[in-house]
Amino acid sequence: MLEEPEDSGPAGAPEWIVTFADLMSLLLTFFVLLLSFANMEVVKFQTAMGSIQNALGLKSEFELSDVPTGPELLEQLSQKEGEGKIEEQIVKELEKILDDAGLKERGTARIDQRGVMLQLEGDVLFESGQAVISKSALAVLDALAGYASQQSRFLDVIGHTDDVPIATAIYPSNWELSAARAGQAVRYLAERGVDPRGMRAIGQAHTVPVADNGSAEGRAANRRVEFIFMTETKAPDSADLESLPRTADSSSGAISNE
Repeated sequence: MLEEPEDSGPAGAPEWIVTFADLMSLLLTFFVLLLSFANMEVVKFQTAMGSIQNALGLKSEFELSDVPTGPELLEQLSQKEGEGKIEEQIVKELEKILDDAGLKERGTARIDQRGVMLQLEGDVLFESGQAVISKSALAVLDALAGYASQQSRFLDVIGHTDDVPIATAIYPSNWELSAARAGQAVRYLAERGVDPRGMRAIGQAHTVPVADNGSAEGRAANRRVEFIFMTETKAPDSADLESLPRTADSSSGAISNE
């Protein structure tokens, strides 16, 4: 007569395994949260370097509290991605302005480290050695004024020259010429609705060449005017302006910026 097999218990995993699996899931979630709020290795390295600098008596400019983590890091990454799309849209709008004005071959629009730049050849806006806006440039400046007046970004207008010296009664050097050209462009935009509080006219003469001044083609490329829609959306505040060095005018007793 065959013996009946002993009862081996219910089929399937034992009951304790369910509790164990729940515990492992909770531990996994806990470590994932720790990782999401952790700083990157770069931060640890910079923190260590800051400690060494402090030990040597050197002040560290790095503050651990300034490093975004967790949700703040994700929010900043999302903002940067959005800003990149906005800048690409600005480039397209500026390229359309050039195309409509028939100046596609005389200017470029691109993303710059300072913002979005529209660069025009100097001969497009001004005659050689002059700072009077050419009639042929009015169409592109009118379109640019209409677009800039709708933007919240701060606008820098920068005049550049080649390295050929100029010495006239009106423009003793390329500094005066480049500044006058930038000023004329800013004035024209302001007269057509662009908020003057959101613009700056800057002259850089021959100090920032983009080509070799040893050739006629290079000098022509260096003579240019740049319109930069800055990433920063505000002008320098009064505190920034007050920090500029000032000198006394001995003839009038007035105080003026250098």
